[in-house]
Amino acid sequence: MAALHAHLMLLKPRVKAPSKTGWPLAPAVTLEEAEQHIAAGGNIGVNLRLSNMVVLDAENTAATLALIEAGFTPTVIPAKAQMEQPVNPADDKRGGCHVWLRIPAGIDATALPQDRLAIYLPGGGKIDILAGVRFTVAPPSTITDAPGKAYAAGKDGPLDSKVQCDIDEAPMWLFDRTAAIPAALAPLQGILIPDPPRVRVARDARSAELSAEIDAVSWDDWLAGDPRLHPTHLRDGCGCQIWYWQGASNEKSATLHEGCAEVGNGAHIWSGTMMRDLNLDRGHSSRLDLAAALRGQSRREVAASVGISIGAEPQELGVITPETYARLADTAERLGNIAEAAMYRGVAERMQRFIDRTQLAGRLLSGEPQIGNTVAGAINPTPGQLPRMTPVTPAEAAVESAAGTDAAGPQPGSPSPYTGKVKVINNVTIRAFPGVAFDEVPRPRENELHEYPHPAPPEEFTPVNGARTTMLEVLPPLANRKTHTWVHHEWIFSATPGLSHVAAAADSRGLSRWGLLAALLPRVAALIPPTVRLTPANRAIPDDTGPTSAGTSINVYSVLVGPPSSGKSDTMSAAAALIDDVTTVPPGTGEGVLKKFPRGGDSEDEGTSAAVPPANASTAVPVSASAPAVGSVSNGNVGNRCPSAVLVESDEIDVFTSEMLRQGSKTLGLYRSMWMGGEVGNTTSDRERHSFVGAHTYRLGILLGAQPETAARLFDETGKGTPQRFMWLPAHQTVSRGAQYPSKLATEPVYWFGDRPSMLPDTVGPQQPVWVRPPDAAIKYMDLDRARAATANPFDPAGLYRESNRDRNRFLEEGSDSEDPDHLYAETDRGRGANSADAIANRHAVLQQLKVGVLLAALDGLAQPQDAHWHAAGAIMAVRRGSIEELVELTALQREQALRERAGEMGQVSVEAKAYGDTYSARRVNNAVAHATDLAMTLAEQNQPITRSALLKSFERDDAESYAAFAMDALRQMTSRGVLVPYGDGDTYVYNVLGSAVGQPAETAQVHVLRPQTAPPIINSVGG
Repeated sequence: MAALHAHLMLLKPRVKAPSKTGWPLAPAVTLEEAEQHIAAGGNIGVNLRLSNMVVLDAENTAATLALIEAGFTPTVIPAKAQMEQPVNPADDKRGGCHVWLRIPAGIDATALPQDRLAIYLPGGGKIDILAGVRFTVAPPSTITDAPGKAYAAGKDGPLDSKVQCDIDEAPMWLFDRTAAIPAALAPLQGILIPDPPRVRVARDARSAELSAEIDAVSWDDWLAGDPRLHPTHLRDGCGCQIWYWQGASNEKSATLHEGCAEVGNGAHIWSGTMMRDLNLDRGHSSRLDLAAALRGQSRREVAASVGISIGAEPQELGVITPETYARLADTAERLGNIAEAAMYRGVAERMQRFIDRTQLAGRLLSGEPQIGNTVAGAINPTPGQLPRMTPVTPAEAAVESAAGTDAAGPQPGSPSPYTGKVKVINNVTIRAFPGVAFDEVPRPRENELHEYPHPAPPEEFTPVNGARTTMLEVLPPLANRKTHTWVHHEWIFSATPGLSHVAAAADSRGLSRWGLLAALLPRVAALIPPTVRLTPANRAIPDDTGPTSAGTSINVYSVLVGPPSSGKSDTMSAAAALIDDVTTVPPGTGEGVLKKFPRGGDSEDEGTSAAVPPANASTAVPVSASAPAVGSVSNGNVGNRCPSAVLVESDEIDVFTSEMLRQGSKTLGLYRSMWMGGEVGNTTSDRERHSFVGAHTYRLGILLGAQPETAARLFDETGKGTPQRFMWLPAHQTVSRGAQYPSKLATEPVYWFGDRPSMLPDTVGPQQPVWVRPPDAAIKYMDLDRARAATANPFDPAGLYRESNRDRNRFLEEGSDSEDPDHLYAETDRGRGANSADAIANRHAVLQQLKVGVLLAALDGLAQPQDAHWHAAGAIMAVRRGSIEELVELTALQREQALRERAGEMGQVSVEAKAYGDTYSARRVNNAVAHATDLAMTLAEQNQPITRSALLKSFERDDAESYAAFAMDALRQMTSRGVLVPYGDGDTYVYNVLGSAVGQPAETAQVHVLRPQTAPPIINSVGG
């Protein structure tokens, strides 16, 4: 691609979306930058306008064969084209290809239309023509909708490393309706002829003047709650939301684009049912056109409903005529603006004389004496004269097998593209794929589950050594359309004995494994004596063997995330039955929870901390001969309730946050301290209300259920570190399968105090610590965390050093990428809300992973975690991160909606002021347009160039002072209406005088050579 002068650009990993905004004018990336981006998992693309190229995008086998028959050689084989079966039948692009072509000399790439999509060819082919401000995806990019496949070079094409050939020049029949064209490609004749100004403005309400207003209105307002369209919460390959049309046979009925680099802000209709119901004749539509079809009203009426005025339907171009200025003059006179009225009448009279004299109403007049009508590139060869090429490869098998099928597509009665072994359990369809590799299993449809092969553990994983819990056989994982995202992390359930029990219990009870694990973690921690703790952060254990406040608690907080009636409460009930020896309390005040623990600090001597008893106090742990064992989890034969453990539990997070976030509440502050195991309390003048609990003398857990939209209130505490202390995991019901698991969790107890079961102490208060050491695999990440803490800026939200407030604000708005590739939680792809997601998912992440690793070891009957537990905890943390990112995205959307509603309320208050401001602005713009029109006619009559600089300089006159600030608005309006037509270097205009007969059809447009070039322009390329 470097040798072909391709203007390379970076795309996001696994999707067809630019990595950065401003890509249309961004310089080409270097070869080194492209290689590093690809090595990091990113995609690569080519900016077509700056590469002076167009692309013929064949969407199916029939289109590919038509191009090959016409003499074209495929340049790229897209990933979807290589699929044996499509992930989504509605997006079947098997057998397709891309043909890259160079734009001929004399044709301006910036003037080419960019909406020539979904063109149907004779014989069933479907093709897009990509041109103008667009990009194309290049090898070796990959996308989510084509697992296991990558964009590849076509055999014998320009990107084939075994041949050396340039990109062919585009045939002139793309730009000229008189040039010869193969019959199979007849619908493409003249397809890239630029639209005349009138058509460019009127068609699909895409004028430059209206497009910004139309696209600024949200999809919610355009759709107006139409009950036939339903959001699926799925994303297309470009990242935009997919919608379902009521009555359609497939969930992917339409993609509503939002700032999409590929399509813009319009709609892509996939469903034939939807197109038929709405009487749409093409698959692409603007927001306004789709809204008009949904409501059955004219575009003018629909636009007016959202506050946009586009004029009467036949006059929606808004052409400026002498009559236009005459009406403006009448209005100005009624308002008493005599000078303004005189200016309008002068322009109107002059424009009429200009039209009468030239008799070129509706045609172009430039400052150059002759334009010429020669069709650019007429001598170029037609495709029929090009040499025939060999069929496509390296995807030969995909194309050749598709070539043997009917070009019109699948026939009735043909097998479903979703193959595999099908079984139905409790009315749920489950598809298995025997013999199919894990990475090749397609993403499930919305109403199905897929069964996957057991995913392989990471290379660094080593099995658990010396586990006391028995390993169980684990069934293959199941996933739905959403949990498919992290099903590859389910290797953990067949990697450690304790997690195999969690999987078996979840499968038997018809619950998701992640949800049950999240519900069990606080209960497992609640059964571990509170004196058991992680070593201090520097891993140095105090020499004194007596009680100490050093170390970090293994207290754990969890949130089960799921929509209403999805199984959160069932999951919490199942966990309570499996581990029932835990004292639970509902959410309440922090002081109330503190009183559930044995009270300390009642000594009259206020100077003595209850966390550390006097030096002569006994450090032994008194044990009663008849006391029951205390382990992390028993095998069900003995009771093991820990008297110093409390689990705050609620299946509705609102109940928790309503108390926590009330004015003056100290509860969340207490819970943050207790997550670390520190001493907490409340000192009051009333001794009875005095509460104090020493460090590491208690075990606190929190278990909450949350609907996705209710997480926002806790996320508001991100700056204080509250949501960072929770494990956020999905919970839902699923099918019951496998053997019946016992009523109690059948894992082995842990001997925390030597080689005997842990015993309940007869006394309360500080005890001799039991240290839990981090496994070797965790040391690296603990040291990285300490290094960052040591070098952090203590006065920056992220600990960074910024040169200016602008840098700080950019970070707060956009987030920043970690520069350290070894960071355990570093991310390279930021999206909307990514900064908030990182703030929650990354902070305290290493400590959180250590805590989870300890609890996984306890499930195995071990007192010390091993590397295996650290790696398994890392997979759980990855699912936690995915959950947080989903919730932060939803929270951002909720806040945007709230802001829109608030803005609407404020707008009602200031509507009169806004109306006055709009009226004033419109008046001054009209003044400026009249001024610029007068000068344009003067320059045209004198046969002088009409330049932007000349027009703007004319506003410096004293008589233009009142409307000079609106000069740019006037030029934009005149270009959008076709009065000024830019050409050449973009600074020069052609003046277009349009008569009052605007209802007449425009002439057929041709490509005119305005400034012929002898050779294609040199485009910045990789390394150039």
